Amino acid sequence: MDKMFNSHWFVRIVSFFIALMLFTMVNIDNLTTQPGGVLPTINPAYTLEDVELTVLYDEENYAITDKTENVQVNLKGPQAQLTLFQLTRPSYEVFVDVTDRGEGVHTLSVQHRNFPSELTVSIVPQYVRVELQEKQTVSFPVQVDIINSSEVEEGYTVGTPIVTPINVDVTAARSLVAEVSMVKAFVDVAGADKTIEETTPVKMFDKNGKELFLAVEPQVVDVKIPITSPNRLVPTKVTRTGKLPAGLSISDVKFEPEEVTIYGPTDVIDRMNVVDVGTIDLSKLSESQTFEMTVPTPPGIERVTPETVNITVSITTEETAEFPDVPIEVIGGRSEEKVTFNENSNRSVTILASGSEELLSKLTLSDIQAFIDISDLSTGKYEVEIQVNGPPNIQFALADNKKIPIEITVRSD
Repeated sequence: MDKMFNSHWFVRIVSFFIALMLFTMVNIDNLTTQPGGVLPTINPAYTLEDVELTVLYDEENYAITDKTENVQVNLKGPQAQLTLFQLTRPSYEVFVDVTDRGEGVHTLSVQHRNFPSELTVSIVPQYVRVELQEKQTVSFPVQVDIINSSEVEEGYTVGTPIVTPINVDVTAARSLVAEVSMVKAFVDVAGADKTIEETTPVKMFDKNGKELFLAVEPQVVDVKIPITSPNRLVPTKVTRTGKLPAGLSISDVKFEPEEVTIYGPTDVIDRMNVVDVGTIDLSKLSESQTFEMTVPTPPGIERVTPETVNITVSITTEETAEFPDVPIEVIGGRSEEKVTFNENSNRSVTILASGSEELLSKLTLSDIQAFIDISDLSTGKYEVEIQVNGPPNIQFALADNKKIPIEITVRSD
């Protein structure tokens, strides 16, 4: 093959044929006009079908609502020029110019440019109709359509979507903007187990749900959809260490908020009844004080909200009140056993209650429980410690004996 391309004879033959083609194209028109011909001279023709019609107009202020889309272009002239046009396809344009026209229907003559000057150009139809309408920009709120909201992971819930920006601007002819009924962004949450954040295009629809394709700014919005794991409210507590300085008492302990929300697997959060937010050393308190405590995330829990709570400890002067004849209850006994008190023992005790004046003024005998716990004791004789229960933030003490002799026997009846 390389030998053939390098052959002088090959180059000469190719050059001859190229020269012959050029000679024929240039002189074909002369051949058809030679004297003695039988047929009259006819200019050849060439037709361009479905040529796009360009409309020049004020695009900033107007929109085209109706126009002739395509026209037919007929070309006549020397065959050589027609052939050259078909081979080279120069950049031509068929257009109407309404840049100086306002809103309304306009009928104009079709113009053209950049066709070879040797060719005669005729356009069908010669006149076309163009309708202009003033542009309008209207702001629409973006609605988020959540797809497959029931198919998130089991136990999870879909929150209210947040879209940024909340509005978009639609710009088009007045009549087209009037057709817009809603603007939506679509987000699929199938299988989601955490908050979704994504950028999604906006779509416009008319009142029948048909999608409209108009200019909109911006074309995309940012959507955030909270996907919340199983959760429940539980109360908070604080652990106290140390003792207040002598003469002081706690009148109140307030939590703000009183409850926190824990998030996590259902089997974990169902077992949790309270969240301990930390420790307060009472020995360091000499006056009322508010603490901001960071709420720890318990084992197995995904997160806790809020992340902090405020605890206000109110300190006041300590007062003491005496409550005589508080009956001693027995707890933890078994039905087949009988508990007997020593005949010299008193079945009631005197309780000293220490606290704020406000708390003590509300305290009654029914609020106080004195008891002995025999749940870990078998039959026999014992001296059992007397314990006291009562409202929080009040200290209780026994005025005299702290233990009482008892005997546990098996019932005979």
